[in-house]
Amino acid sequence: MLKINNLNVKINDKNILENINFEVRKWEIFWLLWHNGSGKTTLLKAVIWLTESNGEIFFNDKNIENLKVEERANKWIGYIMQEVPEYVWISIFVYVKAVLKDNFDEKKLEEYFDLFGLNWDTYKNRNLDTHLSGGEKKKVEIITNFMMNKEVYLLDEIETALDATSRQILINIIKQKKEKWTSFIIVSHNQDLINLSDNGLLLCNGKVQKAGEIEELNKLYLWKCEDCPLPNNCK
Repeated sequence: MLKINNLNVKINDKNILENINFEVRKWEIFWLLWHNGSGKTTLLKAVIWLTESNGEIFFNDKNIENLKVEERANKWIGYIMQEVPEYVWISIFVYVKAVLKDNFDEKKLEEYFDLFGLNWDTYKNRNLDTHLSGGEKKKVEIITNFMMNKEVYLLDEIETALDATSRQILINIIKQKKEKWTSFIIVSHNQDLINLSDNGLLLCNGKVQKAGEIEELNKLYLWKCEDCPLPNNCK
C-alpha cells in the first residue's frame, strides 16, 4: 500500500533521516518507535510532504514523490498532529464544514461527538481557540480527520491531552477502521496504542536500527539507551 524507498531528509545541512526503507500494508497498524529526537515526527511529515525529502514514496504502486501535501491529503492520507493548531474567531462548525466539504454529515458528526462525550449542538458554535481545552481541541481534530475516511492515517502522539476514557474510545475507533481496511502509522509512547500495532521500525538518530514484528520491537523499546542491545546502536 505505502512503500518508502531510500528516503532522506536534510535540514540546514544536517542529515535528519538517512536511507529509510519500509512498507505499510493494507489494514496494517505500523508503529514508529524510539525516544524523543529520533526522527519519528520528521518521517511522518516527509510522508505527507510537510517536510521536503529525497527518495521514493509509492502509494498503491503509484509514485507520489512529486505530489504536494494538498494532493496527498485530498486523495489518500490523513495526518493528526500532536499539537492541534488554534483558529481564532473560527467556530467548530465553520472549521469542520470547510475541512470536510463533501464529507460533511451533521448526523454522523453528532454521533462522533456523543461518542467522545461532547454535545454537537453545544460545541458547534464555539471557537477553536484558547477557550477550548487541549483535550477538546484534540477530540475535534480526531473526529474531523476520521470523518474523511482516508486510506492511511499518520498519527503523531494522538493520545496527547486525552483522558483515559477518551483514549479507549480512540482505540476502539482505530480497531473499527482497521477492520474496514484502513492503515495507520503511529508515533506513540502509550502502551495500549503500541499493543494495537502489527509491525514497525525502530528509529535512532535518523536511521532504521531494526524493523519487524511489534512484540520484538517493544522489548527493545523498553531498554535504556545505555544498555542498548542492538549491534549497530547509535552510541
